[in-house]
Amino acid sequence: MATLNIVSTRPGSGKTCLAGALARRLAGAGKRVAYYKPLSTNPGDDPDRGFVAGMLESLGSPQAGVPSPLPQPVDVTELPTRMSEARTREVADAIAAMEAAFDTVLVEWQAPALPPGQPALLVHSHSGGQDLAGAVELVSEECERYGAGLSGVVINNVVRHRRTEVENLLVAPLKSRGLPVLGAIPEDREMLSFTLEQVAKFLEGEWVQEPVDPKRWIDRFLIGGNIMDSGPNYFGRYANQAVITRAQRPDIQMASLMSDTGFLVLTGGEEPTEYIRVEAQKRDASLLLVEGGTLDVAESLGSLLGLANAYSDHKVDKFTMLAEKHLDGGLEGVLA
Repeated sequence: MATLNIVSTRPGSGKTCLAGALARRLAGAGKRVAYYKPLSTNPGDDPDRGFVAGMLESLGSPQAGVPSPLPQPVDVTELPTRMSEARTREVADAIAAMEAAFDTVLVEWQAPALPPGQPALLVHSHSGGQDLAGAVELVSEECERYGAGLSGVVINNVVRHRRTEVENLLVAPLKSRGLPVLGAIPEDREMLSFTLEQVAKFLEGEWVQEPVDPKRWIDRFLIGGNIMDSGPNYFGRYANQAVITRAQRPDIQMASLMSDTGFLVLTGGEEPTEYIRVEAQKRDASLLLVEGGTLDVAESLGSLLGLANAYSDHKVDKFTMLAEKHLDGGLEGVLA
């Protein structure tokens, strides 16, 4: 396989996660891998390209010779789209040059502008309220665009309580039509996690105790209030959590710290007590001071979900594990 085009039915389907997992697998096996994104709404500083290309560089697969993306030809909400003949030739020439210099070229398309007949892997993101009969027609129609070039279909982000339904009413009908569906990957909390610095920036908070590792990730928030359970039972349940509580509640803060909570969001704008600072420092825990009440801050974090991205090694690791478990043949099946 010289080139694999990764496409989707809509933006945010999981193409970058899959590209990152494949890139790491191939580069780890000693292959020279190029990651190319032909189109971007932010061609000068595309974050997908920055993350995957940076990862490949760190794995000993330099990206010299991989061109920058071209400006996105249309808004991605106006799909499908087509590139001009001149731009199509430009992209084709760039891929041909990379095929001569690399063992594998992974091409991620921000919009499905790939000419028909090219080798393509389709990623379809399932949504919880999606009509499955409609999804069958949507995916089938998209597959038809790529014809014989379609090498596989990955259903991604399947809501946990609908996994059996998706297998029976989406995956099975697609396979019965002869489409190469590789499997359905379930949603996972870790894929929606955030780093400490992302949370701090979103909440516009002030560090009282800065994190040892700003890239450390958290996948859930607990509200620290008047609970009936003991501190360890309530605050010690999850490894990668943040506790939101008032800065004037050192009792709750101490119970959280004693249960190995590594990140406290302190609301109300007041400084925490000195012994909380000392205890947090001893345990390498981070303290973030924010304005507003606890419930208001907790409610505002719902908007943070829309900012989740794939740009972390642990998410690539997690996606790799999910792909190995839920896709036929795992990542090797995708690359076959």
